[in-house]
Amino acid sequence: MLFVQHLVDAKRALEEDGIKLILIGARFDESRMFDLLSHIRAHAEHRKIPVVAAIIAPTSMTDETITGLAHTTKLFGASVFINLNDFADEATENARLRIIVEALLLPADVVPVVAEKLDITPTTD
Repeated sequence: MLFVQHLVDAKRALEEDGIKLILIGARFDESRMFDLLSHIRAHAEHRKIPVVAAIIAPTSMTDETITGLAHTTKLFGASVFINLNDFADEATENARLRIIVEALLLPADVVPVVAEKLDITPTTD
């Protein structure tokens, strides 16, 4: 696992081999999540890396704001959008999150089937 806080560091990290999955929060580097998503999807060598876009807000967001973020992250190329506020911090919900993330590491032709079973909608390239 590699943790980065700034867009320049994320771009540099993408040049390394072996990245299997990217998890990016909406507030990454002063809300530059969409800049990173654009960079990832603009480069053919990065397009196949699954990207989980996530939010966790200390204050509640309107349903419209969350829906807008979900649609926009998918338009920018995120594989899935997860609102972490929808998951309680307990064993069952943590296991559910793990299943979602691990499913993204499956072969690309299997992901849509798993996503349907988990009630999430992946984007296709």
